[in-house]
Amino acid sequence: MGSYNSQYEEYYKNLKKRKDVGKVYYNRGKKDNFILNYISKRIIRDLAGATILLFLVVLCKVIVTPKTQSLYNYSKEIMNKNTEVSALYEKVKMFSIAGLEEKVTNFIEESKSKITGKKTITQKISEEFIPPVSGTITSSYGYRLDPIDNKNKFHHGVDIGVAEGTDVKSSYGGKVKEVGEDSELGKYILIDHGDGIETKYGHLSSINVVKDQTVSKGEAVGKSGKTGKTTGEHLHFELLFMGESRNPENYLAIK
Repeated sequence: MGSYNSQYEEYYKNLKKRKDVGKVYYNRGKKDNFILNYISKRIIRDLAGATILLFLVVLCKVIVTPKTQSLYNYSKEIMNKNTEVSALYEKVKMFSIAGLEEKVTNFIEESKSKITGKKTITQKISEEFIPPVSGTITSSYGYRLDPIDNKNKFHHGVDIGVAEGTDVKSSYGGKVKEVGEDSELGKYILIDHGDGIETKYGHLSSINVVKDQTVSKGEAVGKSGKTGKTTGEHLHFELLFMGESRNPENYLAIK
């Protein structure tokens, strides 16, 4: 009585197959959902991490202390080492219109100035710094066609046309951070002016200062030339804030 008729055997087998198939699709659905959830969480996590790093970078560029400079450099190092975050960071930078990062920094600087009463970085450079030489700008800041490689490259400073041997003056008082020579800039000097502001002078024919030397505003630190990668004598001049180049023409009346 407890046994079933053999004619139903095939029917029960089909029922079992359908049950097993249902399990397969159910498990597959759970697996697919797990993968989708993992990918979504990973994307959100990476975006959050990149956003935090970007916030730290901008914050450290505004609040200038030895500790924030160290944190700034560490954050940039992490972003450079992490391929995914670095790529996202580059996309965010490309998305910015007319230097969004610089505009945000300037806005925060202005807000801080209203509270503390101190000059903003823009005001300090514009009012207190001087051009290193008197001459005409022969190559501006930004992307340009490299005169030697004939490739589109970013020019981090301005080229000022002056005769070889012209005195190059320090734009402001400070401490010589680097003195050296490389294949690109030739003989160059990097001066730290405090508050995260630095200036660089390249293609020099000679250098009058040494590393760690204190210099005054307007002091002749070297002479212009044509060392390094250049088509003729001129001065390559860079303005940097927290290690990032800025367009000198936005701050100084170079002529």
